[in-house]
Amino acid sequence: METKGQNLMKLEQALRHSFANSELLYRALTHSSLKKSASDLSYQRLEFLGDRVLGLIIAELLIERFPNSSEGKLAPRLAALVSGRTLAEIARTLKLGKFIRMTDGELAAGTNDRDSVLADCFEAVIGAVYQ
Repeated sequence: METKGQNLMKLEQALRHSFANSELLYRALTHSSLKKSASDLSYQRLEFLGDRVLGLIIAELLIERFPNSSEGKLAPRLAALVSGRTLAEIARTLKLGKFIRMTDGELAAGTNDRDSVLADCFEAVIGAVYQ
């Protein structure tokens, strides 16, 4: 049986990033179904941060790549690149779903393979990298 640390190390290898604070990654992978009180942490705050970080990075890359394009031409590209569907696809290539912590009931329901959860967790991981 793998320990929490060994499991997170596998994900760090897939991400090609080593977390100085592994608790951030652990939180980024914790579904709200595990919250027992309002003070318990889940991926939601890191997802909020990761969404903004990702948007900024992609916007900057688009401006650099398409220096003569107007905002009207860049906005649809940005929207497509940061869409839930795109992020879920990336999360699936990283096999992120197998690392998401949630209740047994949520696991049985396949929640860890839903596009919205995969996208949110991927953004949370980005937030954890940023922090």
